[in-house]
Amino acid sequence: MTLNNIAWSFTEEYYSDKEKFNKEVVEYQDDISDKNNWIPDEIVFDVPELQIQYMAWIYEPGDLLENETLIDEDKDVFDEEPDEDEDGYQVEIIAKLKADNGKNFTALEFLMKAHNQQAYKELGDHVFFEGTDEEPVIVDGLPTYYIACGS
Repeated sequence: MTLNNIAWSFTEEYYSDKEKFNKEVVEYQDDISDKNNWIPDEIVFDVPELQIQYMAWIYEPGDLLENETLIDEDKDVFDEEPDEDEDGYQVEIIAKLKADNGKNFTALEFLMKAHNQQAYKELGDHVFFEGTDEEPVIVDGLPTYYIACGS
């Protein structure tokens, strides 16, 4: 799958222009590798709706966006004080995404939405996209893909 063969770095920049985002992904591929595996129009998920799961540090429930929830194991995280050496709470977040065309996600649409979902989150040093699960886990009736990030 295209997504597991490309490189990307999540940043705090939010993208609203698909062409600009695509251009930056292409440039990033060219900077990182001799081979550009980016196929922006490839349908990577043939479903109208899915979820992504990723790790981030948050400080309060208000840090979650409207389409986000914590995984079950982290739902009570705010009942405790954060670890002494941590500034916030390290959690796993699930975000619901809908395909713009109501049918499927292209590589460009999926990566841009995954990027924007994490744009305002503290990711620590795990900002380098390393792909997604090949097979989803079904959570609340939706296919859920883990966003693998490295440092």
